[in-house]
Amino acid sequence: MKFSVLKSKKNIVKIVVVLLVVLMVAAIVHNVIKNKKVESQNKIQNVNVAEAKLDSLTTTVDYSGKLNSDKDVSISPKTPGKVKDLNVKVGSTVKAGDILFTLDSTSLQAQLQQQQASIQSAKANLDKTKSSGVEQQIVQQQQALNTAQINYNDAKNSYNRQQSLYSAGAAPKQDLDNATTKLENAEASLSAAQQNLDLTRQKVGPQSVEVAQAQVNQAQAGLKSIQSQIDDTVIKSPISGVVSAVNIHQGEITSGAQASVTIVNSSSIMAEVNVPDSMLSKIKVGQSIPVTIPSLSGKKLTGTIDTITPNADSKTQQYLIKVRISNSDARLTSGMYSKVSFPDQVKNNVMTVPNETVKIENGVPYLFAVRSNKVKKIAVTTGLSNDKVTEITSSNIEAGDKIITSGQTFLNNGDKVKVID
Repeated sequence: MKFSVLKSKKNIVKIVVVLLVVLMVAAIVHNVIKNKKVESQNKIQNVNVAEAKLDSLTTTVDYSGKLNSDKDVSISPKTPGKVKDLNVKVGSTVKAGDILFTLDSTSLQAQLQQQQASIQSAKANLDKTKSSGVEQQIVQQQQALNTAQINYNDAKNSYNRQQSLYSAGAAPKQDLDNATTKLENAEASLSAAQQNLDLTRQKVGPQSVEVAQAQVNQAQAGLKSIQSQIDDTVIKSPISGVVSAVNIHQGEITSGAQASVTIVNSSSIMAEVNVPDSMLSKIKVGQSIPVTIPSLSGKKLTGTIDTITPNADSKTQQYLIKVRISNSDARLTSGMYSKVSFPDQVKNNVMTVPNETVKIENGVPYLFAVRSNKVKKIAVTTGLSNDKVTEITSSNIEAGDKIITSGQTFLNNGDKVKVID
């Protein structure tokens, strides 16, 4: 019994000692916190701030879609032929004018040589015709005809003048008779000159210079046609882009049933999304739109609305929107997923602050303002927000207020601070 009492007393002593230790630790912690609080209040901290301002605020709605090539070009030769050289494969990057493949042109080359010989023959015949003297005879007779025409015109004018004078009694009958004779002679000379020229031309027949020249022209046209066919055996890319399909092989005959090579335009690409009719009043062709590519580490780009389809899809009742995106670095490819951000709500002349200035505690948004070089923790109410700014709907924030942008967790209401630029 005595042993139990002693044991009980020892336990009580232990408990008392523990309580004393706890009280001492609590007192120490309290003093430390108090000292730190005082120290914090006395210490001046540097802070970065942003000004609250009246501004326009636009929210967005994100729609998922896929990237598709802006333009696909299917290329086939004008005339089927045997593939001689194939210079591309799927994935090859080409520029406009690059040679994709060539067809065998051996037969056409032989036709070209034959046609060149025909031209030489036609030119020789033309030279022979010109050197026959007939052409010179025709030229001389044409000159004679021209002279006869001039003489006839002079005689006609002289006759008309003498007739007028004779009728007025101002000239004798003999002068009119002489003018008449001269006119008749000039008319006969003109008729004879015309007949001589016509007879000479008829005698020349198929050996005329005109016919020989036509033969040369025809042969040259044939040469040009064959050369064009030879040029068509070299198939070039009409655009710059990436080869997406190759349906021919070296040594085989090209088929007219399908394209030999398909190239997609890589300079720009389309993000295609479907939206409800409620979105149509908020967008227009030519409008700049943010586009995010998740597979490129969330790369943010700016596109331009290129097409708004006028009719809704019969099944989904949504409208297809195409947003053109520059792809100068060729990082975008067809099939990639995209996130297109279309404008939704718009508010003008509202109080806004950067998103990073708003801190939430127990569901209540706070701003840490700098007033008289001290921290002022202010509970606020918020409205719309986008990825950059938040609307402040409460009246306790004014335009120009300096709002702390970072480190708010380590600040207390009333702390002294210094705004740094």
